[in-house]
Amino acid sequence: MRVWGEAGRQRVRGLPVVDHDFLDSFSLPLDGKAERYARLLRELPAGLSEWAVHPGLGDAQSRAVEPDGWRVRQSDHEFLVSAEARELLREEGIFVVDYQVLQAGWRS
Repeated sequence: MRVWGEAGRQRVRGLPVVDHDFLDSFSLPLDGKAERYARLLRELPAGLSEWAVHPGLGDAQSRAVEPDGWRVRQSDHEFLVSAEARELLREEGIFVVDYQVLQAGWRS
């Protein structure tokens, strides 16, 4: 669950909610995005973080469906499947979880 601001996070402490403000990949400039992602992973604070990334292939269909956003999606995909990203996750001890893991915590 996305909870806005520190006051909101304090109210639900103990439940699986993000510990930090979330990152939306559409808010990042395309130039230097991979380097920015790498730096952010190296500097990632302890706790649960949410990155809203939007991977896509950048093929003709993607370009037709989303003419203004396909580059964001393609750059996200390129970084997420890169050897650099895998290595950084391993080096930094970062575990990637999906929504289902968090949803199970809310049910219990």
